[in-house]
Amino acid sequence: MTVTYDQIPSIEVKDVVFKCAFRDSVFLTPPWTTTFSQGERVALISSNRKIRSQFISLLYGLLKPESGQIISHGFVSWPLGLKGGLDSKLTLKQNMRFLVGMYPDRLAPLDWDRFLAAFLQILNLSADQPLKTLRSKDQRLFFMVVSLAFTFDTFLLPSAFFLQGNEKDKLYQYFKKVFDARIENQCLITTSVNRKFLKQYCQRGLVIDNAGAISFEGGVEDCFAWLKSHNAPTLDADDSVDESSFSKELDNEDIDPSLYDII
Repeated sequence: MTVTYDQIPSIEVKDVVFKCAFRDSVFLTPPWTTTFSQGERVALISSNRKIRSQFISLLYGLLKPESGQIISHGFVSWPLGLKGGLDSKLTLKQNMRFLVGMYPDRLAPLDWDRFLAAFLQILNLSADQPLKTLRSKDQRLFFMVVSLAFTFDTFLLPSAFFLQGNEKDKLYQYFKKVFDARIENQCLITTSVNRKFLKQYCQRGLVIDNAGAISFEGGVEDCFAWLKSHNAPTLDADDSVDESSFSKELDNEDIDPSLYDII
């Protein structure tokens, strides 16, 4: 299968080596060289959750490679659906307002207050609730809602958990509609292991082995066929994320309490 896409680069990875862990060992990966292009949707397919998460962290800049270069062209998203710079002490509306103030030029053409209210109504949540009072699942959904209020040149998506519900469910339909609109003509890089999502959204896949080497590259269907023919380790059924590579660096829990009233 020939994979074609726009040749304008969004992110260039040149001879990148990074430190990774698998079970009880820590090692350096072989050099990675690849280009993620404008309009392209790429799946990084690996049974090693740590490698998947660390590579997303590298692309965002949370981790530094041991050697090599990562060159970004345009604005790269934070890892979508994760906490980002949100503060658990703030209300949902205050957190949203905080990010709008941080990234006003990246806000999608929408009324963010109404956008937030529409999602929260489906989730049966109040904009005045402190983030820390939400259940873990609702927090993750809120993080994704907030992410989709913004536009990026490259979208980093660690998990497709928000599109794993009933397709007739109103929340699923809202998420899908907004997500599809945001990624249109943009670069998407995902480490989701949800096969249905990958087949629906991704044009190209990179199969990564447990040593961190790129073992195969091609269309997503070809990647799954390669995994099957090589008796590769089974992908996790759970599309969760190893957040240890993200949480500490993305936390913003030290917001001055005196700012609460103006956020």
